[in-house]
Amino acid sequence: MQKELRRLEQKVMLVGILLFLCAWFFGTGVYLQPFTRAVQKDVVFIVLMTVIQWMLVRKIMAVYRKSYPDYSKTLSRIILSIISGGMVGLLVGILIYDGIPLLSGERKFGMALVTENFGPMFFFSAMVVGAHEVMYNFYELRRIDKEREVLKKAHLQSQLDSLKNQVNPHFLFNSLNTLLSLISISPAKAEAFVLELSSVYRYLLQSNEKQLATLEEELKFAHSYFHLLKTRYEEGIDLVISVDPQYLDYLVPSLTLQLLLENAVKHNVISTTRPLKISITTSVQNDGNEVLLTVSNNLQKKTQAVPSNQTGLTNIISKFSLLNRENVLITDKDNHFTVTLPLIKKQTA
Repeated sequence: MQKELRRLEQKVMLVGILLFLCAWFFGTGVYLQPFTRAVQKDVVFIVLMTVIQWMLVRKIMAVYRKSYPDYSKTLSRIILSIISGGMVGLLVGILIYDGIPLLSGERKFGMALVTENFGPMFFFSAMVVGAHEVMYNFYELRRIDKEREVLKKAHLQSQLDSLKNQVNPHFLFNSLNTLLSLISISPAKAEAFVLELSSVYRYLLQSNEKQLATLEEELKFAHSYFHLLKTRYEEGIDLVISVDPQYLDYLVPSLTLQLLLENAVKHNVISTTRPLKISITTSVQNDGNEVLLTVSNNLQKKTQAVPSNQTGLTNIISKFSLLNRENVLITDKDNHFTVTLPLIKKQTA
């Protein structure tokens, strides 16, 4: 989609430049004048100035698209692009068209020179920005429609996977066995276990109703889910959470932590002599503009590999990709398996 948009923008640039030159050529009546050296110079300067300014305005727009990617910021992006493009065009126009006269002393720099170039340059900038923004928004709407359909399918698949988790016989069987052993040994622990099991299944049910959850909600669920694992494996498993409280209202796809915890338990040896250690941390990069959530565990793979089609990790990557967050990083080195995810900042009203 992005490559297709870039190709179309390049074609529009070529057509736009030709149309603008034709409008200038016929609108100013140049075609009625003898093709003298002065006219030739004007034509060369206009062609050069048009091409340079169009390309510069495109570069400026690309910068503002990265700074203001949200659809709600479209008007701000357009206004800033027009103003910046107009100012750059004004400078380019004076340098190219009036550069030699200024250096030779034929003309003097002043308000008259600025005023003379001000209107045409800002009009040209607005024309370029308008042409590209129409295409950009058209493609954005198409992309959003396609992603909405894909996200809808992914959400339905997620609901199916969640339903499978809810009735997973192995998980339920192990939980009931643990509960049965606790009832006679420690009724208090058995009661706490039932409460956490209830919290886990309540969250699994609620996750079907929403695609995103706050980090705080996911961590609460992780505590409940880990309580079940801790009760079962005791000193064989450990979880350390080091999350900055200021990021608790950031968003992640629902059940992300459950999938990562389950993945760690599924593929690693868990014992009191070789405990599985899992950590959940937050960090920032790009001068604090990007907040990351990292889930890591020490690697101690089972002797007999557990059959896996990696649907859990694939599901996570797909969800982030549909949310335009494609920088999910999965590493397997230094005896640690690490998944780093970008947290999504909640949009304020």
